[in-house]
Amino acid sequence: MAELCVHLVPLFNALPINDQMQIEELVHHQNYQNGELVMDPTSSNNLVIVAHGGARLYTLDENGRENITQILKTGDYAGENWLFGEANTNTYVEATENSDICLLNRNDFLALMKKKPELSIQLLEQNIIKVRAMHKQIQLLSLPKVEDRLLSYLQAYAKQVNKNSFTLPLKMKDLALYLGTTPETLSRKFVLLEKQGSLKRKIRHIDLL
Repeated sequence: MAELCVHLVPLFNALPINDQMQIEELVHHQNYQNGELVMDPTSSNNLVIVAHGGARLYTLDENGRENITQILKTGDYAGENWLFGEANTNTYVEATENSDICLLNRNDFLALMKKKPELSIQLLEQNIIKVRAMHKQIQLLSLPKVEDRLLSYLQAYAKQVNKNSFTLPLKMKDLALYLGTTPETLSRKFVLLEKQGSLKRKIRHIDLL
């Protein structure tokens, strides 16, 4: 799985193959089961790379309710801010399926950055992409009606995959959290959008009309 960590992550895959092989020697590979915590506020000194599978990054509000800030899939990563010394007081990374995760230690990463300054540019570019994704989520949450959030999300994803027929990338529970609602409300809004003729749904398969 080491090769997947290097070749699938945009932060590393533009480097020469010899440099990629050096990074492979630094990462630690671990298997996590669905629902298992990969990272929490007590262990935030690693860059978390999803080699295969999926995870979610979330915070907890004062009532203990989860607020998803990022959905991680194969090739995604999280934790770069912690590597540079930012304190993690309320962020968790949890596997959403049985996953192969690569962990890159803070000290190893900083030593790598000194040897490979081009990684700084790569990291900045990828952070810009992640900030844009967060802004899109904020825009969705600003819509007062849940059905509008849901339809906007589906339309954006359809544009991303370039087809109107697709399988939802998130489980209903995770999608509900991402859109700031409950699974029960989300199910009702799917029914509403079907009645309005906006889509057809069969479990997690969606056809936008």
